[in-house]
Amino acid sequence: MWWSLRLRYWAWKNDTYQGPLTNIQVFVLYYDPEAYSRLDHSLGLKEGHLCLVKAFASRQQTEGNNVIIAHEILHTLGATDKYNLQTLQPFYPEGYADPAQKPLLPQKYAEIMGRAIPLSESESKIPDSLAYTLIGPQTAREINWLK
Repeated sequence: MWWSLRLRYWAWKNDTYQGPLTNIQVFVLYYDPEAYSRLDHSLGLKEGHLCLVKAFASRQQTEGNNVIIAHEILHTLGATDKYNLQTLQPFYPEGYADPAQKPLLPQKYAEIMGRAIPLSESESKIPDSLAYTLIGPQTAREINWLK
């Protein structure tokens, strides 16, 4: 909890935006893909409507970065993760884009809060862009798009 308060204080102190009041603050920290092959987790906080996203500073990874940014923004609106934090595999059915698909696997899309496109029971793939994601019914309810 202390880190959350420190992060919100840091965001407040470093807010240089002069326009109309914002609902969500998104801070993106860009890393050189030549120096980093993997990045730590990004985070989105519902309390404070604040995101801290770790992304790659590469034009080739812009679309993938947008998937992470959208995922974290949805956290600020109340969406929860729909994947196993240990295995990183999407939960069935809420973490699947099309849980009624026959055959179930491989899926074609990722539920944005499920993190990845399920390919098998033990393998998934991060979507290359937002074009390969959708918002499932549980996430839609969490962000008040559905009743």
